[in-house]
Amino acid sequence: MIERKRISIWAAVLCALLLTGCSDKGQEKKEVRSISVATVSDAAYTDTLNVSGNVTPVETANLSFKLDGKLKEVYVREGDAVEMGQKVAELSMEDYSLQVRVAQAQLRAAEAQYATAKMQLDADAPSKIAQAKAQFVLTQKTYNRVKILYEAQAVSQSDLDEISAKLAADSETYNQALEGKTMAVAQLEAAAAQKDQAEAAADKAVRDLKDTSLNSPMRGVILKKLMNDGETAAAGYPVVVIGRTDEVYIEVGVPDEQINQIKHGQSADISVYGIDTAFKGSVSGIGALADSNTRTFTVKIRVKNPTGELKPGMIAGVILYTGSQKAVLIPLDSVLQRADGSVVFVYDAASKTVNRRTVTTGEIRGNAIEILSGLEFGDQIVTEGQFLLYDGDSVQLAGEVQS
Repeated sequence: MIERKRISIWAAVLCALLLTGCSDKGQEKKEVRSISVATVSDAAYTDTLNVSGNVTPVETANLSFKLDGKLKEVYVREGDAVEMGQKVAELSMEDYSLQVRVAQAQLRAAEAQYATAKMQLDADAPSKIAQAKAQFVLTQKTYNRVKILYEAQAVSQSDLDEISAKLAADSETYNQALEGKTMAVAQLEAAAAQKDQAEAAADKAVRDLKDTSLNSPMRGVILKKLMNDGETAAAGYPVVVIGRTDEVYIEVGVPDEQINQIKHGQSADISVYGIDTAFKGSVSGIGALADSNTRTFTVKIRVKNPTGELKPGMIAGVILYTGSQKAVLIPLDSVLQRADGSVVFVYDAASKTVNRRTVTTGEIRGNAIEILSGLEFGDQIVTEGQFLLYDGDSVQLAGEVQS
């Protein structure tokens, strides 16, 4: 009997507790959440393309000797900075110095031979011709007088024959003098040709001696050293590779769907890991053929590099500015991903509630995202407090006092 009373008492207590709980729950007010909002409007933005690429010299040159020879010394190492005209390597000069001495001796001999031939032409030939001509003219006049006398039967046949023979001899002497001048002219021309050949040989020997020194054609950096001291260098075979680095290229790969957005002269911002300096560049080359492996087009961005901070082989980040656009942009965090798609909460100021709105999103631009559909200009979207909201929730703006 006592046990039944105890059960009845506990049942009464339990009912009282349940009734009290139900009464409290009915009297509980629903929580009003605090939010922040932003008004939807169109915004201007600059379209950019973020890519990375390699730093390369704006110009490279394979430096080689014009001559064969043994390398006396290579004066540079890979990575060395060199100035225009600086000596980078040198061949052994002994053989080429000997060639210069031989060529100069041959030139002196040819010059002496030319001088002798010219003196003979200038001095001997004119005097011989003048003498022979004078004698021939005198004999011609004597022959004419004797012939007249012979026809007048004043002189004998033997006198005419004698003067005729002398006229023939003087004529031959005069002709020989003329031929001698022709020969002297020919000898002088031959001597002049030999002199010219000797001068050319001497000039070549001097040039060859000068070409035993290999000098840099530009201000730049030694990219590769291909030969060492004591090796035999063949004419035209590279000894070092030099790159001009006062300006450099950043070579980047641009996908085919974006290559038509790239134009010559477009500006670009350049950054390199480990270098605090920000660099500016511009597009100076656009590839016409896609790489068969990466299916991207090579774009070259020219960057000034006066201090040489950008070194060949570095990886650079590039931001290309492809144009200005307008779009509906809202904060990225205001868009929530749900099973049925992307949603935002829109604030209704009249009812102080929010409604759930499905939107179509576009590209992410920094901390904002493009909205293609689902919102209208003037809508107020929730930018803070949206993660705990449900459709139709009552809300208050941050800073408002709850009534």
